[in-house]
Amino acid sequence: MTANRQKLFDYWKEIPSFIFKEIPKEKYFSHPVRREIIRLFKEGLKEGSPDGKFIVRHALNVREISNKLVKSNGKSLGKTALYFHLDILTELGLIKEIAILHEGSYGRNLTKYYGRVARNLILSNVDEEHGNIKQQFEEFRKFATLIGLELPNDFSERTEKFNNLKQNYYQILGKWLVDHEEIIVNEKLDLNLLFDFLKNVNTIHPNYIVLFEDLFKNLRDNIKDL
Repeated sequence: MTANRQKLFDYWKEIPSFIFKEIPKEKYFSHPVRREIIRLFKEGLKEGSPDGKFIVRHALNVREISNKLVKSNGKSLGKTALYFHLDILTELGLIKEIAILHEGSYGRNLTKYYGRVARNLILSNVDEEHGNIKQQFEEFRKFATLIGLELPNDFSERTEKFNNLKQNYYQILGKWLVDHEEIIVNEKLDLNLLFDFLKNVNTIHPNYIVLFEDLFKNLRDNIKDL
């Protein structure tokens, strides 16, 4: 029993320090309960491990998650609803089953424990970014029409091209950071700041320049000192 329970503590050191994932808005970002559950796993519960090396347990069962949700937002969540949210988070690849332990009198009760897939998560709201890009393109198209600024014939089609480029590069940049996990963790560097910086530098990628060079030429002809 002691050895099995030790798994609930050991897993936290065995999982990656961080991962990068693109998550649909409607399945995660628009659900405060799911975001809170993810946060609660990182917060964990104070409990000494059998080997005495840990003081916080990050693998939680449904009852523990429910109790922590009540404490954090003052609202209780039915077991069925909670299992539904956990299934979605598992489907998204944000949490996983850590262990199933025999607990209670004579070990008759099977208790499932869940936990994060990584200690830190870099999550990109793919739907929101795509939506913002479409709005930006459409708004500028209207503006250009009103002031008589010439736009490329395929301007509207470039919305998808631009979005696909961004998502592809975000994946590449995120994976590159993950490949340097040991340095980032050891030096206690801010992962989000690193990712934001790389995204800014990547805006001058040649593929972006090719996509917008004709439009930029028109803008330079119309904007003094640009």
